[in-house]
Formats: sequence, structure tokens, C-alpha cells
Amino acid sequence: MRALVKDERTVGLREVPRPVASREDDVIIQVAVAGLCRTDVYVAEGRLPVRPPLVLGHELAGTVAEVGRAVRGLTPGERVTVHPLLACGECPGCRRSERCGRPAQLGVHHDGAFAEYVRVPASAVHRLPPGLPFMLGAYVEPVAAALGVLEAGMRPGQRGLIYGDNRIAQLTRRVLAAHGLNEVPLYAPRRGERLAADAYDFIIETELSDQALADMLEALRPGGTLVLKSRRHEPVALPVARAVLKDVTLKAVSYGPFSEALALLAGGRLKVDDLLGEVHPLEAHAALFEAAGRSEERKVFFAPGRG
Repeated sequence: MRALVKDERTVGLREVPRPVASREDDVIIQVAVAGLCRTDVYVAEGRLPVRPPLVLGHELAGTVAEVGRAVRGLTPGERVTVHPLLACGECPGCRRSERCGRPAQLGVHHDGAFAEYVRVPASAVHRLPPGLPFMLGAYVEPVAAALGVLEAGMRPGQRGLIYGDNRIAQLTRRVLAAHGLNEVPLYAPRRGERLAADAYDFIIETELSDQALADMLEALRPGGTLVLKSRRHEPVALPVARAVLKDVTLKAVSYGPFSEALALLAGGRLKVDDLLGEVHPLEAHAALFEAAGRSEERKVFFAPGRG
């Protein structure tokens, strides 16, 4: 099958073996649509180290092609999406049937979705509601990631801010509005422009740097909450003394429920069409990766079976 593979130095279109259900809980999915994310760009650029050769991609929707002998409730032909954090099955959390403490990420630690087929455990698979297009199915992952901010405990009536004006910030704002947290503005950091000090009950960051972290801590009211949302892989400097003196809560979030993300999209409560771009064949990868590194205005997608 064809796949976008990261090797020692480059990312290229390769012919690789099609995965098979070698484990009893495996599900083989024929990928219909896969979204390009900044994490994929980081891997391609070498900013996020991986063990090559690796198939990239972690946002997908497709059709079940094969299941392992122990899989129940999923059958070939069903339309599905995938949670990209794959439980290890061995850590204390997994042994207690709780949250995995060291999950592998699809497209980072495990061959991903920029391929005609992908292999994942059944526990990561979610059915698409009838009528939900594959493109929206591939966008469930970003929506679930945005839903994670609700775990920080914000309440209507609090004064909040979203730090950044990228596509993730736009999506996060809409998710908040769908849950009664209206009029949370976006802040686009610009040279010479500073946030008011001690002004916000919560700030959600969507683009992180040393300076951004310092600015957000200054802008929070004493006792406020800083929600860490983006997945910057390089360390940043935390002004610990300032955070301690202001009694700031740092809340890092990853994902909300995929079931809720699916319901928001299928029920029309969350409108995202203007955030979605075009679908391209895998052959267009070089230009798309370069463009994604410059701008996140619209999500672009691959159709691995096209080409």
C-alpha cells in the first residue's frame, strides 16, 4: 500500500506492507480522509524525534476492513474514527482499567493514518454517526482536543481569554460557546501590545513561548487559572515565583470525550465548515507540509486512496 513515511532524513511517499490483524484486538481501517496537524509537521521537520521508518498522521476517518478474533461490536464496513492515544496495556492505570499513564500516539510512536490502511486497537475506535461525512469524522480529534479545556473548570460569568488567533483558538472559542461560555475573546500577540495585568479569571493558551507564558501569568488575576492547551515539544521557561505569589492554577489538558465531539458535529451544535480546507492526494504532501508550517488558517486533508 502507499503511505507517507518519515525516514532518517525525509518524508516521502513509499510502498509499504498493508497491516494485518495480527493481535486479537486489532482493527484494520481503510483510511478515507486524514487531517494534517502541526504535530505531523513537527515530526516531518525533525523537531519531534521519532523512530523511523514511521507512517505519519493521527486524525482520520475511514471504514473497518478487518478485525481481530477477540473484537466484538465492530464489523467490516462500519464507518469509524480513532482516538490517537493508544493505551499501553501494561501500566498501573491500564491494569486498573483506568486511564493509561504512558500511551503511544498514532503517527508518533505507532504507524499512523497517512496511508491506505492503518492498524489500531479496538479500544481506540469510535463509530461515526449516520450521515456524518468522512471529513468531519477526521475532524473529531481536533474537536475532542478542544473539549479538553472544559476540564479546567471555567464557569459562565468569569472573565476569560484565549491566547492566540490560530485555527485551534477559533475552534476552542466555538466549543466554549457551545457550552455556555460566550464572549471569550481571542488575543493575537503582537509586538509592543501587552495584556492588562491582573485582568482575567482564566486564560487558555493555544501558542506557547517563554514570553507568552510570562505575559499570561501577569494577565491572570490572583487565584486565576492558566489552561495549557498546545503541544509544544520544546521546554519553556516558567516564572515559578510569579506563579506561586499569585496562587495561579496551571491546568494542562489533552482530550475531552470523543463521544461528545461526535455529538456536537453530528447534531450541528458546532459549525466548523469555514475551518476546513481541501482534500488532497498523498502526492501533494511536500507542498502541503510547507504551507502548514507557515499558516494554520484552514485544516487540510489527505485522501490516501486517491492518486
